[in-house]
Amino acid sequence: MIFYAPDCTMQHSEYTLSELESKHCIKVLRKVNGDEIELVNGMGGQFECKIIDDHYKKCKVKIMKRTHHEPAKKELHIAMAIPKSSDRLEWFLEKATELGITKLSLINCTNSERRTINQKRLEKIIVSALKQSKRFYLPKIEGPIPFLKFIENVPNGYIGHCYKTNKIHAKSISKATPILIGPEGDFTLQEVEQATHSGYIEIELSENRLRTETAALSAVFYLTNV
Repeated sequence: MIFYAPDCTMQHSEYTLSELESKHCIKVLRKVNGDEIELVNGMGGQFECKIIDDHYKKCKVKIMKRTHHEPAKKELHIAMAIPKSSDRLEWFLEKATELGITKLSLINCTNSERRTINQKRLEKIIVSALKQSKRFYLPKIEGPIPFLKFIENVPNGYIGHCYKTNKIHAKSISKATPILIGPEGDFTLQEVEQATHSGYIEIELSENRLRTETAALSAVFYLTNV
């Protein structure tokens, strides 16, 4: 079983789990002294441990083996409008974390129907997905940030939208740069023009109209193949 230990480093010989992780380990999974568990810190660290104090609020372990995993060679960066339903955003973030997304930028567009997020809830989602998928790096979440501000900060990438324009298919993506995904009402034509003027390339993700979170997950698939 894998537990999250964000401040555990390669220098630690022992470590005390958080109260939440301790309770899950001791009360739920019934682990006891001598049992072996695994820790990850979300920054590439993996630790094989043995429980030496099975306290249900401050479980203490001895670190037996340390491994540092190198980060991904390419960045998988999605910049998407916040879906109207928070459940849809959480679903996307869970699946994208499992697939190896490295960064999610949440943007506010003209047609955005939701403009705020529950940061702590999203962090909990990605930690759970990290442990479940046995990955070693937590994706970064930034925003919400205004659309124009984002393309000023990141002036090149790809933009997916539903307008009939001269697009390339997403399977033709040749570099791991951000993909912009709009809200349920799509980007405005002005936003598309602003993005392309900045340096974004228009792409088609599907012949069908996709929900925001479905389009974003499709974009993750295409980026993983670059």
